[in-house]
This record gives sequence, structure tokens and C-alpha cells, in this order.
Amino acid sequence: SILSFRPDRLGHALLVPESLRPLLDELQIPVECCPTSNVMTLELATHFDGNLVEGLKRHPQLHHWLTTDYPLSISTDDSGVFHTDATQELLLLTIAYNATKDQLKKIVLQSLDHAFCEDK
Repeated sequence: SILSFRPDRLGHALLVPESLRPLLDELQIPVECCPTSNVMTLELATHFDGNLVEGLKRHPQLHHWLTTDYPLSISTDDSGVFHTDATQELLLLTIAYNATKDQLKKIVLQSLDHAFCEDK
């Protein structure tokens, strides 16, 4: 699997097989998650009249990542296509998963640790 290459970060990682979840948890490879994009791409809100919050609650990995304090960044993917921004994506987490201000702060600050930029 791609995990054997030990990438610096994984994009989306929506469909990680259950059999690989323990390895991913062990390796702690940061994941960039784009809530609105993920819901729309997997059509998670289809049976809920397009409700993003209800769709996000059905995200195949996000609940696990949030409850295990997994290294995560929350992004927009394509803000123009999905009509969203970083604030909206964090608000979705707050509503769908009761994410606290401290959780959101930690996610945002830790995401800087796995950004593709040089230390200065």
C-alpha cells in the first residue's frame, strides 16, 4: 500500500481499508481532510436533502480521526467549486461532531507542522 512509502501527508484518505487503519494509526501520517469536498464526492448527503452536516456525520474516517487526536488538517479542496472557505469547514466540524474551540485550535495549529514549507 501507499503507507509502505511513508508519505509526509495523505490527501483525503477517505477510503482507507479497515485492515490498514491500525497501521495508519501507528504511523500517524497526517491527513488533509476537506469536509465539504468529501461529502460531495462520496454523495454522503444524498439521502438528507443535501444537508452537509448530516452528510459529514457519515464521513468514513473523520469521527475516528477526531476522537483519536489523529494529525489532521482541515482544508477546502476547491473553494470555488464547493463554495466554502476554511471558516465554513471548521464550522461544519463544530456542528457535526461538537468539536470544541480547543479542538479546532489544536487542529489548526498542528496543521502547520505538516505543511509543505521550510522552517525559517
